Amino acid sequence: MKMKTMAAMAMAGMMIFAAGCGGGGDKKAAEGGQALKGKKLVMYVSFHEDTAKGLAEAFEKKTGAKVSFIRLPTGEAVARMTAEKSSPKADVWLGGTSDAHAKMKAEGITAPYASPNDKLIPEQYRDKDNYWHGLYLETLAIGYNEARFKKEFEPKGIKAPVSLEDLLNPAFKGEIITPDPRKSGTGFTFLSSVLQSQGEEKGWAYLKKFKDQVAQFTPSGFTPAQKCGAGEYLITVNFIADQMLVSNKGQKINSTIYQNAGWSVVPVSMLNNKANEDVAKAFIDYCLTKDAGEIISKTTNAVACNPEVPAPAGQKPLKDLPLFKEYNFEKAGAIKQQLTEKFFKL
Repeated sequence: MKMKTMAAMAMAGMMIFAAGCGGGGDKKAAEGGQALKGKKLVMYVSFHEDTAKGLAEAFEKKTGAKVSFIRLPTGEAVARMTAEKSSPKADVWLGGTSDAHAKMKAEGITAPYASPNDKLIPEQYRDKDNYWHGLYLETLAIGYNEARFKKEFEPKGIKAPVSLEDLLNPAFKGEIITPDPRKSGTGFTFLSSVLQSQGEEKGWAYLKKFKDQVAQFTPSGFTPAQKCGAGEYLITVNFIADQMLVSNKGQKINSTIYQNAGWSVVPVSMLNNKANEDVAKAFIDYCLTKDAGEIISKTTNAVACNPEVPAPAGQKPLKDLPLFKEYNFEKAGAIKQQLTEKFFKL
């Protein structure tokens, strides 16, 4: 992307971070040389800015390429990449949910790349056709503000919310905050996983009741955990790693991964843009390594897809996560628009 274009985006208020950063798919770059010095990489990022910044800075030290990124929620990233399909402005999409990456694959917006480091990631956490490559796992959980619950609800004999059915308790009406499935990959994971686990008839009946309980739907998947931790709302339904990030900062959220909880692989994909393909491939190679996984785990508090990376404190190892294994990412991504439209008409 030309610097003039990047400057225009910055003036428009987009959050752009430019870091000298690089990666090399060849042997010299992998060994820490400057094989990509002077080359550029543009990324759309749909997860924590600290994570993207950490990966970018580490990548720079290895290869000398320069990386810039624009941070966008999953839905906004998908809309932008779709609009730019005939003339891509970025080289890599980092973050978001695997159902959204599956959608971009189906629409020809991303390109396949068989990384030599794919072997480091279990097969179930990467695309079989090499379009997206798993970085870490996110599992949905029900979280509640522990201080508020003990003060306002426990004395009334109200049961703490630990299951989907518990969320329908009339006492919790107006006390639930969750991401908007139209804009947030986290929110869509909840919507689609309920339907896949409960079936169409039962699932839609549940979602109608749940929707009536929710006070706010947010564009970002992280915001509900922040507002729940601050006590603005009692309950959040979002990814457990986000809840734990808030809890670890002192705003205690009690989190439960409920039965048949939805989950997602958070991947990286290469866009169908030939301009900086060598740098894009090198960056993907780096993202799958143990070193990159440790940056990801530290900044997200999530479980990395590379099994060599230790699970964060309070999280189970990759092999022990209670996942709803039948959840189908590609099926979910293919019908996202019709599901979200129907949900908000309930």
